[in-house]
Amino acid sequence: MAYNGLHRACDWGVRGMVSSYIAWYLFLAGAGGGAYAIGATVDLLLRFRSGSWLSRASAITDAGLLAGPVLVAISAVFLMLDLGSPQLAFQVFLAPTGSLLSAGAWSIALFCLTAVAALFAGAVDGGKVIRTAEAALSVISALLSAFVIVYAGIFLSLYPTVPFLNTPLIPVLFVASALATGAAVLITIGFVRSARDDVSDGLGSLVKLDAALVAVEAIVLALFIGCAWEAGDAQIRSVFELVSGSCSLFFWFGVVLAGLVVPLSVDIIVAGTSSTPMLAMGAACTLVGGLCLRFALLFAAQRLCLVDMSALVYWM
Repeated sequence: MAYNGLHRACDWGVRGMVSSYIAWYLFLAGAGGGAYAIGATVDLLLRFRSGSWLSRASAITDAGLLAGPVLVAISAVFLMLDLGSPQLAFQVFLAPTGSLLSAGAWSIALFCLTAVAALFAGAVDGGKVIRTAEAALSVISALLSAFVIVYAGIFLSLYPTVPFLNTPLIPVLFVASALATGAAVLITIGFVRSARDDVSDGLGSLVKLDAALVAVEAIVLALFIGCAWEAGDAQIRSVFELVSGSCSLFFWFGVVLAGLVVPLSVDIIVAGTSSTPMLAMGAACTLVGGLCLRFALLFAAQRLCLVDMSALVYWM
C-alpha cells in the first residue's frame, strides 16, 4: 500500500510537466530560497566583518530571513496540490525512499523549521548559548536554502524522459533565476518600507547586485538555448516550441522582455539616482519573468515528452 502511494507520489514529475502547480512551486521555492540565501549571507558576513555596503544592504536583505521560509512553505502547498492528496505528501515523509523526491520534500520541511527557529533564537535575549545556537541554526538554514534552490534544477535535469531539460545548465539556470527573483522579492519589500531612510539607502545598494544576477541569468539562458539547439532532434523541437511555438509569448514577452530587458534597463537608469519606484517596477518585472521562465520551460518540454512509465521506478 505504501509502495503504491509512493509510486503515485513519484509520478508528480511526469504530471507536473503539464501542471501549473509545479510551475508555481518552482517559482515560489526558488524566489523564497533566493531571498533567504541573500539575507542569510549578508547577515553571516556582518558577524565577521563590517562594511558600509553590508550595513546598508542588511536593512533590505534582513526581510529575506522571514519572507524566505514563508514563500517556500507556500510552495510546498502547491506541491501538495499537484500530488492530489495530502496522504501522498505525508507518505513521502513517513516512508522515505532515498529518492530526489524524498530529499526535496525533507529539505523544504527542514529549511522552514530551522529558518523559523533561527528567527526565534535571534529574537530572544539570551547568553552565549542562545547566540551560538542562533548562529548554528542560521548556517544550517542557509545551507538548506541553497539545496532548496538547486534541488528543482537537479530533479528536472536528471529526469530520464525529458531530453530538453537533460543538461547540467538547468540547475545553473534555476540557481541564477532563484537568486534574481529572490533579490526582486527583497527590493519589492524594501519599496513598501522605503519611508525609512535606512531602507531607502539599502535599496540603492542592491542595484548592482540585482543587475549582476539578472545578467548572469540572461547569459545562462542563452547558453542553455544554444546548447539545446546543437543537441538532438527532441531538444531542437523543444527550442522551436519555446521561441516560435505556443510558448513563444511566455518566452519573448515574459522571460526576455519582462524578466531580463526591463530589469537590466531599470538598473542602468537608476544606478545614479536610486529611484525607488523604478526599482520596484524592475523587481516586479523580474518576478513576472521568473514565473514565465518556469512555465515556458515546462510547457516546451512536456509537449514533446514521451513518458515511459518504467522510468518512474528510477525515482523510487
